[in-house]
Amino acid sequence: MEERRVPKTRLIFGFLGVLYASITSTHAAAHTISANQTLRYNETIVSPQETFELGFFSPPNSMNHYIGIWYKKISNRTVVWVANRDRPLTNTSGELTLTLQGVLVLRDATMGKVVWLSTNSSSKIVRNPIGQLLDTGNFIIHEEDEINQENPIWQSFDLMTDTLLPEMKVGWNLVTRTERHYTSWKSVEDPASGEFSYSIDIRGYPQLILRDGAKIRFRAGPWNGLRFSGAFNLKPNIIYNFTFVLNQREIYYQYNLINSSVYTRLVLKPNGRLERLLWVDSINDWNIILAPESDICDRYEVCGPFGSCNIDNTPVCECLKGFEPKSPDQWRVADWSQGCRRTIPLDCEPGEGFNKYSNLKLPDTRGSWYNQTMSLVECEKICKSNCSCTAYTNSNISGTGSGCLLWYGDLVDIRTVPQNGDTLYIRVPHSEIGRPGNENNSENRSSDEDFELPLFGLSVILEATNNFSLNNKLGEGGFGPVYKDVPVHDAWPNSLFLTANTLLDLIKSVRPIYIWPTAQITNINIIICLTHNKN
Repeated sequence: MEERRVPKTRLIFGFLGVLYASITSTHAAAHTISANQTLRYNETIVSPQETFELGFFSPPNSMNHYIGIWYKKISNRTVVWVANRDRPLTNTSGELTLTLQGVLVLRDATMGKVVWLSTNSSSKIVRNPIGQLLDTGNFIIHEEDEINQENPIWQSFDLMTDTLLPEMKVGWNLVTRTERHYTSWKSVEDPASGEFSYSIDIRGYPQLILRDGAKIRFRAGPWNGLRFSGAFNLKPNIIYNFTFVLNQREIYYQYNLINSSVYTRLVLKPNGRLERLLWVDSINDWNIILAPESDICDRYEVCGPFGSCNIDNTPVCECLKGFEPKSPDQWRVADWSQGCRRTIPLDCEPGEGFNKYSNLKLPDTRGSWYNQTMSLVECEKICKSNCSCTAYTNSNISGTGSGCLLWYGDLVDIRTVPQNGDTLYIRVPHSEIGRPGNENNSENRSSDEDFELPLFGLSVILEATNNFSLNNKLGEGGFGPVYKDVPVHDAWPNSLFLTANTLLDLIKSVRPIYIWPTAQITNINIIICLTHNKN
């Protein structure tokens, strides 16, 4: 009896050993798929920390089937990526296989046809590919013995659906000329490509744009070193940090979790609404914590060229200082589509300068020009030298400011905010520089001067010349009598010369004048006086 029991015992232990090895092997490979391995319906691949899961799914009230990725630990299934969104399976006989060439192939086993396949974006020769689902939600194909997975053979993050996850990059790879953008679902029951897309437009200075088909719906604007110019509620927080990269190889926006236990995502809804969502366990649902498009002023170009939208005003649209409605009749009935025009047209005169406008969302940068190393002074000179240049500003407002951003032609899609907006220097004719009415939100910048021009009123001039006393008269020349000032005011120049003709103009206009030192002879300053109604 003893001799018969030994073989049975060995057989039982041998069977258990094989079964255990099979179970542990299956468990260890749960987050990968090997070459020539097939994934079928009701089979899934799970990320190492069980954050995400990949497999077949069917949307609510739909007869179609797809390969997708969703959150593993969230009971309310939330799909963040779909492979065959525009080519659904109509039955449950789908098979996902990884080929020896490193390509994912989705087949309809019943029909015997290929439904979807990935591409091999790597130039390397593939020897032993493996597919792996990471805890970031990224499904990558890489060489099995490759430790560095920064440059995989293929990755799902390059083929976005409607969701921007942490560590995803929305933007451009300038080396391969490939773009990453996300597109809405057609409906909550259909993951097919919808009408809305969110992408970085690189025509001019890069900016984030939400489109409805080919039409712009919302523009977050260009990156200003701290945030996107029109994304006023994008601020440092305890949930995630964010960055924007602009160099010769890449242009992209990305955010990363500060706390890895938090679930957050940026999703473009089928109705075109962009939402930042946060999973809340206590309510077992996603909570909206940010919606970049919040009011009528976020609608693209609502106030037309050279118009600015201010949600605190009624009506919300107004022309920038120095501009007037192009069609006053339409403007009065809240039709702002034609926008504004200059009160005084530009004629490319040397005296043209710039007025400073503060707390704005920067205009549309398509067709703009930029340089990341120039100073603001250099930027002004370049804009001044080109009559087509409409406005300029720093491209980076962090620190003391740096870089140069120039606009040409009309300025569109501007918004005014109470605080923390961007600064813009807009080209104006000489007579508009520093004019009253611009003082609250603009300041004089004329590149004809290398210094600030002091401003003097009539009372100051009268005091300086002792009411044009003959005792202050130094002589008379081709420009009329010349007076010397009485040095009783610290803000005055050492010597102040005024001609009678200039003072007569000043008295008639009763307006302030600019005092412009242009040369110095011995200890006497020669000055030129300009009134607002004189050239």
